[in-house]
Amino acid sequence: MEQLTQLELQIEQLLTADEYNDDFPEQLQQLVALRHQEVERVLGQPDLTRVVFDDVVARTKALKSLIQKHKDIIGERLVRSKKSKQSLSLYSNIQQNGL
Repeated sequence: MEQLTQLELQIEQLLTADEYNDDFPEQLQQLVALRHQEVERVLGQPDLTRVVFDDVVARTKALKSLIQKHKDIIGERLVRSKKSKQSLSLYSNIQQNGL
């Protein structure tokens, strides 16, 4: 669960940064993908408890809520990005598919 916590902190820091780097889309995509892999690993454990399952679900909902809360800011900043077409494509993908 420590790895999951670290990834969530990195995603939160990336989302709440004052400015987004040009590689923001790639960073966000990579962190979300790594988090997804970690969630699958945690949920695939043979000794998975209901408490851990509920915690992962709650954390996923919280992260999705954070992304939704920042979606307008993210969209605005990505539009200004030098890689705006790629950035908007990633933003649309995240918005449509969630985490």
